[in-house]
Amino acid sequence: MKFAAAPLLIAAMCLATAGTRAAGLTFARGDLIVSLESGPVQWRLPDGTLNRVLVGTVADATGEGMAFDAAGNLYVARWCQSVFCGSFGNTVEQFDAMGVSHGAVGSGYDCSPHAVVFDAHGNAFVGQAGCTGSILKFAPGMVTPTAFPVASEFGGSFWIDLAADGCTMLYTSYGPNVKRYDVCRRAQLRDFNAAPLPGGATQDVRVLPDGGALVSSGAVIVRLNAAGVAVQTYGIPGEASLWAGLDLVGDGTFWAGNYESSNVYKFDLASGAAVSGFNAGTPSHSVVGIRVKK
Repeated sequence: MKFAAAPLLIAAMCLATAGTRAAGLTFARGDLIVSLESGPVQWRLPDGTLNRVLVGTVADATGEGMAFDAAGNLYVARWCQSVFCGSFGNTVEQFDAMGVSHGAVGSGYDCSPHAVVFDAHGNAFVGQAGCTGSILKFAPGMVTPTAFPVASEFGGSFWIDLAADGCTMLYTSYGPNVKRYDVCRRAQLRDFNAAPLPGGATQDVRVLPDGGALVSSGAVIVRLNAAGVAVQTYGIPGEASLWAGLDLVGDGTFWAGNYESSNVYKFDLASGAAVSGFNAGTPSHSVVGIRVKK
């Protein structure tokens, strides 16, 4: 799915760091993708082993939320880090299935695009953390989006995920709630959570198969059931935490990134135990987005 007709930037680099084995030539099921605030994106194997580092072609931009489309292309939200970014920052960058950048895609972003999700029809939705905070919808082949003016707390539509009905968008706004918006009826819905989440700084949100949701919320990760009631929390005792990106693996586990430590952990969804983990090898306040190739 190409939601923009942006110029193809073949000069993209897909770099392998020193000592890294390039075990995968194309994104494969179970691969773990970690975006870094400094811009690069780590492509890791299902066990967390570093495969390659993807360096994009969008200048002076952070690495934020990510999503794969049905064709296996990776999309990375980019914030502008410099007053000189001009048209290069505040966009979404596309990488093909081999990790090669095709440059910026889409248009009409306000500022701070932060999260990306695709629906079953190939529509792309982009959450924006700044300016209007609207969620943008790009139909397949379209460059100009439809904007949904969602209610905000402190961070616009910071992270987003679409429910199984294809209409209900769950999103966070760096506050204590998981908010909802109906993108089919263009209607704001009541918050999903039954009570404010512990931690009070909601980040990434992933809809669970049972209709509940998994939410990173400051110092803890919270599991909500289908009624929005908190039924479980996850974390690492003694470790300073600001949990950011997370994603389900599909086997009863999930990966989550700690922005404070730049550690990434795999948790068992049922027991809450951390079953594996690694450090991204970057300074603190580096790890932002986490996505698993399905």
